[in-house]
Amino acid sequence: MDEEKDYRRTRKIRRFNGRPLLVIGAALLVLYVGTQVASAFSTGIQTVPAARVTVNDSFTATGWFFRDEVSVTGSKSDSIKHTVYSGERVQQDAPLATAYADEQALALSRELEPLLNQIGPLSTALQSAGDGSDAAKLDQLIALSLQQMAEQVKAGAGAALSSSAESLRTLSLRREAGSVDAAALRSERDALTAQRDELLRQLAGRTQQLTAPTSGYFSEIIDGYEDILTPEALDDLTVDRFHELLGSRKTANVDGTLGKIIQGFSWYLVAEVPVDQADRLSEVLEQRSDNNQDTDIRVGFTQASLETPVNVYQIIKQRDADTALIVLEGSDFNSEMVSMRSQPIEIILGTYTGLKVPKQAARMVSDGKGGETLGVYILSGSIQKEKTIKKLYETDTYYVVQQSATDVGALVAQDQIIVRGKDLQNNMVVKT
Repeated sequence: MDEEKDYRRTRKIRRFNGRPLLVIGAALLVLYVGTQVASAFSTGIQTVPAARVTVNDSFTATGWFFRDEVSVTGSKSDSIKHTVYSGERVQQDAPLATAYADEQALALSRELEPLLNQIGPLSTALQSAGDGSDAAKLDQLIALSLQQMAEQVKAGAGAALSSSAESLRTLSLRREAGSVDAAALRSERDALTAQRDELLRQLAGRTQQLTAPTSGYFSEIIDGYEDILTPEALDDLTVDRFHELLGSRKTANVDGTLGKIIQGFSWYLVAEVPVDQADRLSEVLEQRSDNNQDTDIRVGFTQASLETPVNVYQIIKQRDADTALIVLEGSDFNSEMVSMRSQPIEIILGTYTGLKVPKQAARMVSDGKGGETLGVYILSGSIQKEKTIKKLYETDTYYVVQQSATDVGALVAQDQIIVRGKDLQNNMVVKT
């Protein structure tokens, strides 16, 4: 009997001690779930920094060069030695290349060239020997010559670079002329002169110099459009005619043509674009003209990483056509552009630099005058603040807005823009 009472007492104690633990555990579980649900439905604030960006208002197309080009007759065989290279400007009748009758004549010319490069400086050095030339002045000329050569390398001016190198050799010899034996210099020069005269005798009648038929920029590239895509073809150009011209390419005899000379100071770039893009360009130009603004735009050659200013020469549309032609006129040249015919281009209507604001962050805020204007809320520390914005450019997902250095109520770089949040109010403290 006593054992039965003890068993019941123990059972009650166990039941009594376990119930609070279950209650506490259940409460903690409910609290955790509630916290998670509250967190899931909370109005937490999300921000992004106001970053400075530069954006082009532009569209892309394929541009075709229309230029005044004159072919240069002359073989492109291995027996040709160029004097100038693509991209260099030449004068009429200036030497472009030398044609040799055969490979033997070309080999003789290669022997002759280093002799000529040595004889001239040696003659100059002999004239300077013992004349007490100002060494400091020569050092200055040598430094200027090196600087000039560096600029010519950067510009790709091959012929000019060769001339500058010759001048540098001459200056170097003059600089050292005071410390050399004049008799030894004369003996060396006379020996080289004799070799030169013999080579010239063997080359007599076996060379022909090819010259520029007109002034302009030289290009070694011949593509068959030289007589087709010309400025004159722009006079009656239509979309259909443009397609005809592109299909009229001549199978030029490349082996019989040395290259071409691009005449004049202007070139034209024709691009076929959707009509809505041509209309948009027309609207931009009209707005600028009405506001007395510059109507020049820019074109970027995407493959060459080159950008240059142009003006819109003509916009050509046909009735019921889905596309139009934009004709751009430019005058800047470089060695890459001279060899181009068809290139992917970016037609740049304008460039805007400012702060990037996501569109979902834009809201109506107080303008400080009792009205409202477009703006954003930022998080400054733990306080929400209103900032006004002035749109410069708009994309599908964000605005580029003006950055003010004087207006304290305007958005500035690195402001933390609130892109997600509810019940935003100016000067409200955000609970953390």
